[in-house]
Amino acid sequence: MKQLKIITTGGTIDKLYFDDASEYKIGQPVIGELLHSFNVAFDFEVLSLMKKDSLYMTDDDRELIKKVIEKSEEEHFLITHGTDTMVETANYLSDLKGKKIVLTGALAPAKFQNSDAIFNIG
Repeated sequence: MKQLKIITTGGTIDKLYFDDASEYKIGQPVIGELLHSFNVAFDFEVLSLMKKDSLYMTDDDRELIKKVIEKSEEEHFLITHGTDTMVETANYLSDLKGKKIVLTGALAPAKFQNSDAIFNIG
């Protein structure tokens, strides 16, 4: 693999909770930190495209993701995405040819000690 382009869109994987009374906020993408901490043996670039709960993901958002992928020289993509509408986004991107695309998310924020984020990133 030459390079992996990671596109972050928000979702639980990047959520921050300040206390029980606060609403969540989507923070800075954490995937780059996680991959660096594991000393992965490949090059990657993180593109923070949006910070949305996937419940509010629209086809315009999906089209933006699609255009970024189409215009990119990279062949391999990892998209962090909320789990509520991940299938819809995967279907929207399914007609892209010559690109290997994986969507992943988490049921608990990556900043939480027992998050599934690390496992889901692979």
